[in-house]
Amino acid sequence: MKNRLLYLLLFIAMVPPALVAQKITIHGKAQQRVFEQVRVKVYADQFSHLKKTVAQTLTDEKGAFSLTFDYGNTNYAWLSVELLDGEFYLKPGASYQFDVFPDTATKGSVYDQLPLQFSMQAEDGGLNDHLQKFNVMYNTFVVNHFNEIYRSRDLSIIYQLRKAVEKQFAGVTDNYFNTYVKYSLAQLEWSSKKKSTQRIIGEYFAGKPIHYNNIQYTDFFHSIFKAYVVQQFYGRYFNQLVDAVHEASLPEFQKVFMSDSLLAVDTELRELVMMQTVAGFYGNPDFSDKGVIKILNQFQKTVKSKMHKKIAQNYITRLTHLAPGTPAPTFSLPVSSGKTYSPDDFKGQVTVLDFLKTDCHVCLMHLDFLKDLSSRMGSKLKIVMLVYGEHPEKITELLKQQSLDWPVLYVGKRIDVLDAYDVKIFPTYIILNHDATIGLAPASMADENLENEVWRVLRNAGKDR
Repeated sequence: MKNRLLYLLLFIAMVPPALVAQKITIHGKAQQRVFEQVRVKVYADQFSHLKKTVAQTLTDEKGAFSLTFDYGNTNYAWLSVELLDGEFYLKPGASYQFDVFPDTATKGSVYDQLPLQFSMQAEDGGLNDHLQKFNVMYNTFVVNHFNEIYRSRDLSIIYQLRKAVEKQFAGVTDNYFNTYVKYSLAQLEWSSKKKSTQRIIGEYFAGKPIHYNNIQYTDFFHSIFKAYVVQQFYGRYFNQLVDAVHEASLPEFQKVFMSDSLLAVDTELRELVMMQTVAGFYGNPDFSDKGVIKILNQFQKTVKSKMHKKIAQNYITRLTHLAPGTPAPTFSLPVSSGKTYSPDDFKGQVTVLDFLKTDCHVCLMHLDFLKDLSSRMGSKLKIVMLVYGEHPEKITELLKQQSLDWPVLYVGKRIDVLDAYDVKIFPTYIILNHDATIGLAPASMADENLENEVWRVLRNAGKDR
């Protein structure tokens, strides 16, 4: 028994602190937001940028909300109320108090939505406060010394900033903050072009620890290695990359990266660069989308690192979400009669799903465009309204007045349905193929290019049959 306890204590001592989940508490009040969904979201990993929800609740009749959950890593995060997101940094063991301000955005345009506006008090060892102060200091310095940094390429100016930061934050020992600062300054060195890309990679990435959860590290990683791959490989190896992707050959793809002295000796770094690169080819007409996914699948099955397996799978999930030809995300939503509909009920016709709200003026203005589109398409096209929030009967009544027999589905407060279709603004249009797979997501606005896109999906549907 004593030996077992000793082994357990040794195991706990060996586990990195970032992997030990700790309680996080969040309290707040969202002004004028009654019974609305509140979520905390993070990236499933900082490389693929696939988002996930780690906690959620509803505001009460006064707009108050409270969340308690376990979490194991300091991470860049969002507080979301309905469809609006606001950024902050999430730290295990911390507590947060939010005061969410009313949404004052004009409802006249679908593009008028601002980020979620809030004030926050955080008991997190000063992390959010330190990061905010550093970002203000950094951005102010860059603006004031733009010519010296980007035109004169004077590294002494950057060293001057480094000294000022060291003085300002001398007592800060938080590892996340110090890594954030280190790679912010490194990116500034690279942007000044005083040091070569190879030199920066050698100093800050090759053979160095990978900071999987630090947003500044991974943002810089994306930028510098995207440029590096273009510089090193596109001129000599572009055709080999194209062929490797079309053939869905991970070994052939890897040969290109093994030719580079910086990447050949660092397996974990090379794997991340390769995954980022091949994922970036998705949607590029020179490459094969199917080949990209197959190579990522091979990564997921063959790499040794569990983290890299997860990243590969997350890339696949993000890239294929709502991709043309994939099954439309399922739902079961009622109409006024109580009958429920799912995407399978729309098989046999190309369908436009119109996600809207009754207090969205643009959504209501688009009804006339949709009516004209429907009259020109006739039986070739089905239009389905999906009403989020309250008073969907208003849309039903409007359609009756215009003798339009379109299904009006009641989404209510189902954020999961909006997430499934990646709805960020209202209206959002999704075109489904005749077999209830994705034709185009998202489609253009009804008063812009939606009609041409519907015709394109119809033509493609005819080819498939």
